[in-house]
Amino acid sequence: MNKKKKHPLLRAAGIALGCMAVYNTYEYKKATSGDANHREDCRVYTGRFGDISYKHYGSGTPVLLIHSLDPAANMSEWIPTALELSKNNSVYVIDLPGCGFSDKSTVNYSVYMYALAINDFIKNRICRSHETSGIHAVASAASAPLLLSAAVLMPNLYSAISFINPINMENAYCNPSTNPYIVKGLRAVYNTPVIGSFIYNTQYNRKAIHDALSRIPGLKVEEKEKLTDSMYEAAHTGGYYGRFLYSSIHGNLLNVDIKRMLDKLSTPLLIVSGSDNKPAKKSLSTFDRENENISTIILEDINTPQYECPKKLADILNKSF
Repeated sequence: MNKKKKHPLLRAAGIALGCMAVYNTYEYKKATSGDANHREDCRVYTGRFGDISYKHYGSGTPVLLIHSLDPAANMSEWIPTALELSKNNSVYVIDLPGCGFSDKSTVNYSVYMYALAINDFIKNRICRSHETSGIHAVASAASAPLLLSAAVLMPNLYSAISFINPINMENAYCNPSTNPYIVKGLRAVYNTPVIGSFIYNTQYNRKAIHDALSRIPGLKVEEKEKLTDSMYEAAHTGGYYGRFLYSSIHGNLLNVDIKRMLDKLSTPLLIVSGSDNKPAKKSLSTFDRENENISTIILEDINTPQYECPKKLADILNKSF
């Protein structure tokens, strides 16, 4: 290829990158221009994985609520349930590292890192404020493996754990057929400042988040709009660093052998699943339903309990505490 042909291609590439950069800036400013998540109400715990943002409600038995693992997910997922639980309990809701107002680092995120971060928060923030031999922790969807790992690592911190619509466990296995070079290449692309941020922004713009929430039939229109604004802001708070969690998720760094961890679990486990949530229903086959340590409740005509019936979910959790 001669020089005359090279110049137009380089010029086109430069224009494309410039347009991507402009779009990235537009999405960031649009998403963070408001205050959908009321940052002034948040507290901060500083640990070895940076600042973890959290809120605290009520008094009594300590309870920790952990949102799903997704760059747009944040503590707002749990606020309605937390307010119900706080009538009888001391409830903590957190933004996981890489999410919401918590620190978003340029690192590869792993299940082990999250397990350590969760246990650190419980030991250094919750247990120091309560005279307790263990807390009740609740995780939803893709955060279930994180809480499971944390409970296996330090079972003395937990009196019981609960999963709400746990992730389809078949998708949580390490996939030996995936070419490691392709996966590594994808992570490298996602981590780039302009192209990686552009890909991330196409997946986490307001319309994409709104469309995802629209797949929850029982979610009221007003609540859907509030959650959309909250998740949109959370996905872009802190600049473009949400893409590093996105890269870790899609780069197979958060895969884990769930069955092996379940065999090591000594803490009582409650699973609450919505009957209309197909991935959650499929995941139930992973658990040994005859295991006395594991109990399951299926809510009929419900997709996502913490969104559709927070009071009912709070009542179920209260009975298990």
